[in-house]
Amino acid sequence: MKQSRVILINVLIIVALILIGGIVAYYWSQSYDYVSTQDAAISAPTIPIAAQSSGTVQDLSVTTGQRVSQGQTIAQETVATTPVTTAKGGKTPAATGTTLINITAPVAGYVANVSVANGQAVAAGTPLFTLVQLSKVNVVANIPETKIRNVSVGQSATIYVDAHPGVSFTGTVEAIQPTTQSFFSLIPTAATSGTYTKVTQRVPVELSIDAAGYSLLPGEDAEVRITIH
Repeated sequence: MKQSRVILINVLIIVALILIGGIVAYYWSQSYDYVSTQDAAISAPTIPIAAQSSGTVQDLSVTTGQRVSQGQTIAQETVATTPVTTAKGGKTPAATGTTLINITAPVAGYVANVSVANGQAVAAGTPLFTLVQLSKVNVVANIPETKIRNVSVGQSATIYVDAHPGVSFTGTVEAIQPTTQSFFSLIPTAATSGTYTKVTQRVPVELSIDAAGYSLLPGEDAEVRITIH
């Protein structure tokens, strides 16, 4: 074998070892310095508004996506009233009348959905609208139980939102839920004898996010990388 070929092979081996070493070092650093998850999404406070009494919806004045101010009247409800008069021998119901009840926005926000229409009869407690506070968006990241011990409140994070490719947002761990994601599930995770398969549980972690002027919508997928060292 020619000496030049031997030298070339040695050089290729050295380069390959350097590349392999670099890759190993990179993934070790990522594992040691960060806790990452793609199981994350943008979230925001949502406020459901329900009918106060049984009645009929009137003067519905908002549509999905509309911004409303705190205290703004967004609809009215016609409610039947039955005045009671006191006469000799006891109380006697008088003629039935109606009254209007204003339905107002308890906070400033955007109308996420409208569940009723003008003229619709509703019962007390019937969902009418849902408001979402886009000014208070945050991120909920589900961290594997095997890594949650390394996460603590106050740690910084880099957040990537699928709706804004190439943009990195900064954030901070604000709260760690004291239960796993499945703890409040309607479907129990317990399995019958002989069929149990262990599944890594995930713990929801709430992070603040600096929107940096971008419009972030609840439900958008995100990827979170929390700096732990």
